[in-house]
Amino acid sequence: MAGRVEIIKRRDQFERNPEVFLTLWEKEEEKIRGQMTAARKKLLTVKADDKLLEDATTLCAHLGTDGLRGELTLLRASRAVAALEGKNKVSREHLKRIAVPALQHRLRRNPLDESSSTTRVQRALDELFA
Repeated sequence: MAGRVEIIKRRDQFERNPEVFLTLWEKEEEKIRGQMTAARKKLLTVKADDKLLEDATTLCAHLGTDGLRGELTLLRASRAVAALEGKNKVSREHLKRIAVPALQHRLRRNPLDESSSTTRVQRALDELFA
């Protein structure tokens, strides 16, 4: 909720005075740009071992995702997070951090389960990797 409020406030600030807003956030934007540039360069060297791939496969099988796209998305997104952090190897923590946004839209709707897809992914993470 707080994140949404902050987004609304920033958007309002921008609409009221774009020049001031851009000046205010210029340094932060430059910092993020530098992090992204460094992460792109590092991405090709970030390794993911077989254990991580097994974790991704276990999670996707547990959730009943179709095909291999879920695993491939987890692998790519985990590598990206690791690269952004300047790491050389993907960890289970990277996988866990991106699992919800990477998989929530890939779940089939279960009419007997009223929980959201976000909750289902988080529940699976807790069950499998507690």
